[in-house]
Amino acid sequence: MSLFLWTIPVLSLCLTVSSARAIDPAVPVTSRTDPAGRLLQKWFDEGSAAGHVDDYYDNRDKGHSALDLSLYPQLRALPYTAVEKAAGADYGMPRSIRPETVLGNASLSGSALNGASIPRIFYSTPEGLAFLSSQYLGNQLYIFPEHQDHDPPAADGTGFGDLYPVNSPYLLISQGSSGSDQPFLNAVAMTMASFSPDVKNALRERKLLFPVIQQILRSSLKTLIDPDDYLTGIAHPSAFDAATLDEEKMMRLAHAMTLETLPPVFRLEVIAGSPAPRRGIDFFESPGRERESLADQGMVVGRVFRGMARERHLTVRVAGSPETGGKAPVYQWKLLRGDPALVTITPSASTFEAEITVKYQDRPQPVPGAAGLTSRRIDIGVFTRDRDRYSPPAFISFYALPSEKRRYDTKTDHILEVDYAFSGAFVDVTLTSGKAWRDTYLYDERSGLLTGWRREETGKPPVEFDPVGRKRGHNGAASVLYLNDPATNVLQQISSD
Repeated sequence: MSLFLWTIPVLSLCLTVSSARAIDPAVPVTSRTDPAGRLLQKWFDEGSAAGHVDDYYDNRDKGHSALDLSLYPQLRALPYTAVEKAAGADYGMPRSIRPETVLGNASLSGSALNGASIPRIFYSTPEGLAFLSSQYLGNQLYIFPEHQDHDPPAADGTGFGDLYPVNSPYLLISQGSSGSDQPFLNAVAMTMASFSPDVKNALRERKLLFPVIQQILRSSLKTLIDPDDYLTGIAHPSAFDAATLDEEKMMRLAHAMTLETLPPVFRLEVIAGSPAPRRGIDFFESPGRERESLADQGMVVGRVFRGMARERHLTVRVAGSPETGGKAPVYQWKLLRGDPALVTITPSASTFEAEITVKYQDRPQPVPGAAGLTSRRIDIGVFTRDRDRYSPPAFISFYALPSEKRRYDTKTDHILEVDYAFSGAFVDVTLTSGKAWRDTYLYDERSGLLTGWRREETGKPPVEFDPVGRKRGHNGAASVLYLNDPATNVLQQISSD
């Protein structure tokens, strides 16, 4: 099923609280009779597995790709009132933070060219990422297919690489389209039921159930040969292939966890960074796209390269740092994907902070562990460890728009040219507008200072701009307003002259 859902949900809190319940021991935790199902039932019968008490399932695609709840008799469908259903609150993108513990999904997506998958819509605005952060730390996890947002080039013209502007633990994205979410729903449902009652209660109370499940899933992937592979991009793709899941390993890791071996969980926050670029001077977008920042705190820090400066600097601090094994934790800052020659990571002496410098990545790079797939995103992962268990991941991402071809001076790092209208340019409608021109930047030979730029567009005479973005003309310099045409998603230039 394909559906483009553009509206970013407004962050809200649902006040309808479902009453707690006791599970009748005679009700099986699962009706599955495969080895994993028999193992979970054995644990539940002996009292060492919590089952699905107070767990809920939220299907948001009208049953198009629904988890079979007959396999999990204790897992209840998330309740909606008649008024909520009439308003569509049970369909499409989640719009509220529920008080319940929720596993959910929606096998819905738009096409890559004219729309986006649900995760790409969420990931493309600060509001969307803030909503997901609150959901994730509110015991809620949703699974969505990537559809066409994470595919290598194909003969039918689809496949534009990894189109996600950030990496995130807030969601699970399945590789594929409708139905590809099913193995993940089952694996997470089985893992949720496998924790011991005291561990699951502690995770639920601390709002850490799904951060821990993300750590378990990623550390259990069949593609990991060594435990330290968890610190590489192989363990942290944007979208997960169901063939890499190890459901029983996930269950066993959850079941073996004790209150003393819970993995440490922390957040990130940006405490300093490069100056913000100026719209209409350093980059060209319609109102509402003034910022490069997608997220400055949480488990995700995200930046989109908009301004023409080649480098970005960030100072990132670990916040909410737990003690690990009674000692101050040691954090590891690891480049997970991107050209290593463009990234410098300098941890502070305390390792609670790091200075990060990233240069613009002008061409797509191979994605670790994904044949034929490329990405224009640079990912840095932040981890710590307690005993033999790594923390859930936190990510710092830098994304270069795929609709731009930039050329920089290799000696000065000055921007020389940006082509926005090259053949095959992919315009990400969630992040930018189409632009029908090419800009060539001009500098004073003696001082090296920017004197302006020349804009060329097919079928039109060249236009020159001064260094503060005004169009030069016979009657002097005129300011320019940039507005997006909603019908075409092409940026319009409106001059004051």
